[in-house]
Amino acid sequence: MSFKEGTQQGNKMKKRITFIPVKPGRQIGSLLPGMCVAVCIFIGVAQQGFAQDAALTGVWKHSQDANEQAQRYAAIDEATKGMNRMMQGRAREMLRAKTVPESGLNLSDGGNRVTFAGQNHRVTFNTDGSPTRVQSERGTATVRAKRENGKLVVTSQAQNGVQTTVYRVSEDRTRLTIDISISGDKLNKPVRYRATYQRSSR
Repeated sequence: MSFKEGTQQGNKMKKRITFIPVKPGRQIGSLLPGMCVAVCIFIGVAQQGFAQDAALTGVWKHSQDANEQAQRYAAIDEATKGMNRMMQGRAREMLRAKTVPESGLNLSDGGNRVTFAGQNHRVTFNTDGSPTRVQSERGTATVRAKRENGKLVVTSQAQNGVQTTVYRVSEDRTRLTIDISISGDKLNKPVRYRATYQRSSR
């Protein structure tokens, strides 16, 4: 794809996306009532078409790793300690389900904008730290994205919790590491876990 074609296709995509500016600090609805911000707003299948081919752009396949899952479950168990038994069971079940990494990602990184899309949603936001209001079937959140030392840091703020997702591509651009941290009003401590992906040709 030429630079001109990429720009034209990117402009077409932008016409299909609604950006809702919000004031900093504005409180918004919780994605997981009584718990914390929903996971995976930013992980999904995105369409390519932006002019600049940044490191994140491409198709990524999740590396199935039993150790990653065990560490994720352990982090959830630790974060939900201290809850009463009924609430703890529900919270652990919900968090385990919501934090399952996507099996595949297709990301479009336009440098000053990044697009993530899932089966039922697509979101594009600027990487200058400005707020974008994102709405999905799980609720509403305010998203901010910025570049830090070669990484993309995405923060999602909902009424009762915050999710920070850090995307880092290896020097040879073959591996994508995603570190996620979830904090919430009802959690004893943040849930921190990692998902690793390998670049794929399809």
